[in-house]
Amino acid sequence: FSSSSLINMIRRFAVAALLLVTADAFSLSSVKRYQVSHSSKLFAADDASSVTEEESKTRRAFLTTTTSAMMGVSLSPLFIGQAPAFAADVDYKAVAADLDSMIKENPDKGPTLVRLAWHSSGTYDKMSKTGGSAMGTMRFKEEFSHGANAGLKDTAINWMEPLISKYEGLSYADLYTLAGAVAIKSMGGPSIPWGYGRVDSMNPSDVTPDGRLPAADSGPPGADKSDAAHLREIFGRMGFNDQE
Repeated sequence: FSSSSLINMIRRFAVAALLLVTADAFSLSSVKRYQVSHSSKLFAADDASSVTEEESKTRRAFLTTTTSAMMGVSLSPLFIGQAPAFAADVDYKAVAADLDSMIKENPDKGPTLVRLAWHSSGTYDKMSKTGGSAMGTMRFKEEFSHGANAGLKDTAINWMEPLISKYEGLSYADLYTLAGAVAIKSMGGPSIPWGYGRVDSMNPSDVTPDGRLPAADSGPPGADKSDAAHLREIFGRMGFNDQE
């Protein structure tokens, strides 16, 4: 490698590491999704990539070290409080198949799983880099008790528990988002690009304040100018412009 090629490669891996552990709250969005080569595998929900444990360990160690060196920060606090688990060891094709079977058996579950994925992701804040689906905080009472999440605990969140028990190393954050991607396809929609690697938070303090999701009772579209202002505020916070 030339010096410039090596520098570019290190920068690419540094960015990939940040995306891998913090910034894929929008993996369900085809508009805002990140596609990163030579690091975290991205794939459609029905086409999971196979990565060996050794490759997974090596990649995570290298990405974490490189990002810390390049950005002057440590990623270790993200992993405090849980045993190491390598997402690449999980058979995501099997997880997706189980989710698809669940929806086929009861089609009414499909929209609720989309809601779970969307509400897990929709708390993201672009400026503070908080919220979103990256840490699986929807399972905490502090989040599922938010008004906009009414009913999710007794339905979608509980439906996911048997899969968490079945697949060692599967994170809630990965499962909640994968469930939404599988549900969309299972109900006749397109394949949604999706990537694994989210690490669950062990601390309810990572839950964002209530009120980050759109208010469902703001009235019919166009009924009031405040509706447009509300949507612009909510989605602008996530990094979307009016067109998106």
